[in-house]
Amino acid sequence: MPRSTASHRLSRTWIAGLALATLLSTPGCALLVVGGAGAAAGGAASVESSKSEEHGAATYVGTVLANALYLPAKLVFAAGGAVVSGAAYVLSAGGDQPSGSIWSSAVEGTYVLTPRMMEGRDPVRFVGP
Repeated sequence: MPRSTASHRLSRTWIAGLALATLLSTPGCALLVVGGAGAAAGGAASVESSKSEEHGAATYVGTVLANALYLPAKLVFAAGGAVVSGAAYVLSAGGDQPSGSIWSSAVEGTYVLTPRMMEGRDPVRFVGP
């Protein structure tokens, strides 16, 4: 019997969440996570730079300091949500609705703050849609 698309997506995302939780529980993971987030932010910044926006030095400093607190909090929230989503999946005997809504609320959303977010031009979504 073929798996439904939602069930297959949930299984893939559960595996990704488990991998994230494993990564976060190993020594040295903070360096990997911050390095990966920095690379992602750099890629996003290069796309945004074509729009020729200018931000003050204080905005950049504030963004870096805010990310030092925000990123670990978001990662812990997402990892916890992944675990709770997995438990909901098991307890609901494979029901996609409860675990899927927990998953999207916890794992989706903003992971890295940008200067535009710090200036209030773009929304910050700690909790997913």
